[in-house]
Amino acid sequence: MTVDRPDHSKESPEKRRFRSASLNWLLPNMLTIAGLISGLTGLRFALDELWISATTMIILAAIFDALDGRMARLLKTTSEFGAALDSLSDAVVFGIVPALTLYLWALQDLGNIAWGTALFYAVCVILRLARFDSELPDKPEYTKSFFVGIPAPAAAFLVLLPVVLLEVTDQSWLRNEQLVSVVLVSVGAGAVSTMPTFNGKSFQVPSHAILPFLAVIALVGGMIVITPWAVYLVLAGLYIASFPLSVLAFYRRRRHFEARRHSKM
Repeated sequence: MTVDRPDHSKESPEKRRFRSASLNWLLPNMLTIAGLISGLTGLRFALDELWISATTMIILAAIFDALDGRMARLLKTTSEFGAALDSLSDAVVFGIVPALTLYLWALQDLGNIAWGTALFYAVCVILRLARFDSELPDKPEYTKSFFVGIPAPAAAFLVLLPVVLLEVTDQSWLRNEQLVSVVLVSVGAGAVSTMPTFNGKSFQVPSHAILPFLAVIALVGGMIVITPWAVYLVLAGLYIASFPLSVLAFYRRRRHFEARRHSKM
């Protein structure tokens, strides 16, 4: 039997270009893979009932997730492959793994309702990622400082709060099935909501405040080494407190944008 084989001589230059890849192209994708490995290792720790270790690995995955996109933009190696890999990794690490971790941690005895809340959270995070991937690139200027809804890494950060609170306070009621279910549903709903949340892209440090800012970073770094979970709780509290501020800032900027647009008409 004769099998038709592709005529490589007719391949476009774009296709031939990807027969090899530079380290610059590989590095952001390697960071994404490192984040995926961290998240899946967190699931293994959850299966072994090592809850804080599981949380630590998800935090490590979030750090890798913060670095991979920035590295790709810095090296000018953004690609559709990298974006797809990043979204699939985020769906697993920040959607599925936290949901399963909390189910194993507190919800197994509650039955189908508990499993439903875990599913709800995971599906909401995946839907949020799908919406993020399909957003138009030419959005109005005032929207570029905001995410729509809670981003996937932040959702995982918030949904694991009961685990960290129990580690810090040793209050057994934090493992209550109803409480954990409410947290899963609330954070999942926040992920798919249209609530604007700060993305930090417009954050700038004035030149006269650079040294004090670096000193504060050093202080926070020292506190992370000494009491990492207390810092976790403080950061989570500050992030939650930013929600109403981000909503107010978003609508104020939108009003100014619309006022300027109408004045030019």
